[in-house]
Amino acid sequence: MERQRFETSSTRLRFRRLRADDFMAVAAILGDAQTMYAWQHGFSYDEVCDWIADMLRRYREDGCGCFAALDRTTDELIALAGLLHEPLANGETGLGLIYIVRRDRWQQGYGNECAQAMLSYAFDCLHAERVVALIQPSNIPSLHVAAACGLRPVGRAVKHYQGKQLLHIICAVDRPQTE
Repeated sequence: MERQRFETSSTRLRFRRLRADDFMAVAAILGDAQTMYAWQHGFSYDEVCDWIADMLRRYREDGCGCFAALDRTTDELIALAGLLHEPLANGETGLGLIYIVRRDRWQQGYGNECAQAMLSYAFDCLHAERVVALIQPSNIPSLHVAAACGLRPVGRAVKHYQGKQLLHIICAVDRPQTE
């Protein structure tokens, strides 16, 4: 796939591709069991390494992935947000929205800001026709963010993760129609 230049920002955040030297900041987010409750565990050192490596691979192969969301003033990593090619059902895939906000920044609007920035990037730069978010029914904050950003439930999917079958609600939003 042709490598897509990545450049986007929002009111308080700027987004960039992850780098290997982001490990400590990413591990602070992914390693926190409370932040990662939807995954049912905080990530280990090796899992964080693998996750970053997977994002670097996705940038090369898919032209998108999860990005570092940095405070525009301090350059501090606030969240991870991006777009991933997600398996849905019956062999279908969708462009999936992901946002993981650092726990000390919860309830400050960063989830909405990340999601809106990634939706704009998906529609304006990647020319996506539809974006989905696969969210566990118990993840009420993420369901609220998705709804606030215009994503609506359209189905269900079971994701296989670490030997478990986890039910997810598929929320989706189509490209805005222009006149």
